[in-house]
Amino acid sequence: MGVWTGKHGAPVQAEIEVRFACHCYTGSSSDEPDPGTWSLREGREWRVFDVHRHSLSLHIPDIIETLIRSPRKSIQHVRGRHNFKIFQLGLKGVKPGEKYYIFMKIERTNRTGKPGFHQVKLSVESAYPKANIVAGDWRPQFGTAIEEILGIR
Repeated sequence: MGVWTGKHGAPVQAEIEVRFACHCYTGSSSDEPDPGTWSLREGREWRVFDVHRHSLSLHIPDIIETLIRSPRKSIQHVRGRHNFKIFQLGLKGVKPGEKYYIFMKIERTNRTGKPGFHQVKLSVESAYPKANIVAGDWRPQFGTAIEEILGIR
């Protein structure tokens, strides 16, 4: 994570492991897809490859990397204990009036990493364009959210 000074004035150093779920590039289907269609089953639902979602998902690594390098950027808490969202405007392929939402879960991990660095897992759970606002509440800077999740705030 980029330079972040914690609430108590001490630097917070964190290694952030990033993972991406298939929901970033697949759509939901209740019906079994045709043979030969790229798909997978999650519980009672089928996930089917979606060309449009996939083309937009190619932006996610850069968006997340910018967030990690610049922990002063704001994110927004949504439902769930460690669930957050960010959105991007003006991406090619997103219709006027829509925002490209990225939903993520941020958790502390027990992974072994660099000595003195906190270990954090950021899982991008889903991403898609949407015209309606996705409700949220608390709007911390990314670094503040990391402190909260680590229990050092």
